[in-house]
Amino acid sequence: MKVIGIDGGATKVSGGVVEKINANSFKLISPAVDIKYAEHPNFNADFSPLSLDSQFEKETSSIEKQQGSVYIECVLDIIRSLTESESFRVAIAMPGIKTNDGRGIAAMANGPRIPNFCDQIGKALNLEHSIQRLESDADMCSWGEEYAENGSLRNVDNAYYLGGGTGTADGLKLNGELIPFDDGSNWIAKSFELKMFDGHSLEKYASMGGINQLRGSISDSKIGNVLGRLLFERISTIHSGWNNQFQVGRDLQTDHPYINTLLDRIIIGQRLSQFLQSIDGHAIYQALINELGHQCSNAADAISDHYLINDKFNKEYIVMSNLRAAPIIGLGAKVWMTQC
Repeated sequence: MKVIGIDGGATKVSGGVVEKINANSFKLISPAVDIKYAEHPNFNADFSPLSLDSQFEKETSSIEKQQGSVYIECVLDIIRSLTESESFRVAIAMPGIKTNDGRGIAAMANGPRIPNFCDQIGKALNLEHSIQRLESDADMCSWGEEYAENGSLRNVDNAYYLGGGTGTADGLKLNGELIPFDDGSNWIAKSFELKMFDGHSLEKYASMGGINQLRGSISDSKIGNVLGRLLFERISTIHSGWNNQFQVGRDLQTDHPYINTLLDRIIIGQRLSQFLQSIDGHAIYQALINELGHQCSNAADAISDHYLINDKFNKEYIVMSNLRAAPIIGLGAKVWMTQC
């Protein structure tokens, strides 16, 4: 049995074959294969999605359906390049708000709606094993970091994961269990939901798509300062409950099941990790660390005692992950563990 993971992003789709090593460890057999949507001959560079509110009210146009078919064909091309005649299972992660049955995309900020996504893939490939649902790419990043041989969530009980690419991916592992952010949505918000009090989205400061737009208009130290405040909000919210550090467009409870939990690790992944480890990203990384130290020094004793050494933030709590294939490995691991 071959297991394929397909990670669909805002600008490209990536895929690979995931092999089982043992009950709790998985790996890519060979490097992932990528296709950019813009490389497809029918890609419409002028396509612009409706506002999210309008997407729930209006039918898909012929132009949007055509753009959706480009996404579908790119996914199919990746799958076909990874399979021969043997039996296989496939799992797919895509951005956007899913349909009620989880098998389609009901709304997407940066791409077309495809409400019958899984049906189109299944019909085109005549799948022996149907795709159960479209997965969250953020959740699959966490699965990958947990179940890859060198994943950064292994051997730790309490951790927060921030993956920064075109957008952001948030992940939690608390009391030794992976916690989807959707399951904790009554007490913690995803990065893209949070806004500074001047209205700017935190996702701009935590994703490479946003940072690349910001650099040149504001200083690297400002970007790092905001990113440090975001990471401290995670520390604080998990330990002490939501305290209105940022704006969010809904009510969050101040109490939750993990109160008094201190994170053992903060993992930064995807392109954001590569950038912060580079010479070009050093100033932002240092400002991030400095801000974490400042915030922790003014926090509850339990937090300052845990994270500070000589009044400075202990950098050992920040782990830079180089596992770019985390979501693909996570997708494959989930299939092996739940369907095979």
